[in-house]
Amino acid sequence: MMDCPTLIGNNVKNVTLVAALMTSVAFSAHAMSAEIDTDGDGMASFAELQVSYPELTEEVFGDIDTNGDGLFDDEEMAIAVELGNLADPETDS
Repeated sequence: MMDCPTLIGNNVKNVTLVAALMTSVAFSAHAMSAEIDTDGDGMASFAELQVSYPELTEEVFGDIDTNGDGLFDDEEMAIAVELGNLADPETDS
């Protein structure tokens, strides 16, 4: 029979794993398509995003580029779509 700390530790690990998987699924649901990521590097520059989102301004791009690296990744895409800053590329393309 397991003692209480071991049982709690196993439950925390299971909850953490489920949360990580759910986050992964959420981000992949809004993953950039090949039409956006034209060079296939997994990220989009301002120029790449502007092809699919011609109304996008540099100011908005700066706001949605949450890590400030000048490139837009799947995580930032998921956040921007969830916040309504960008249309979902899966449903609104």
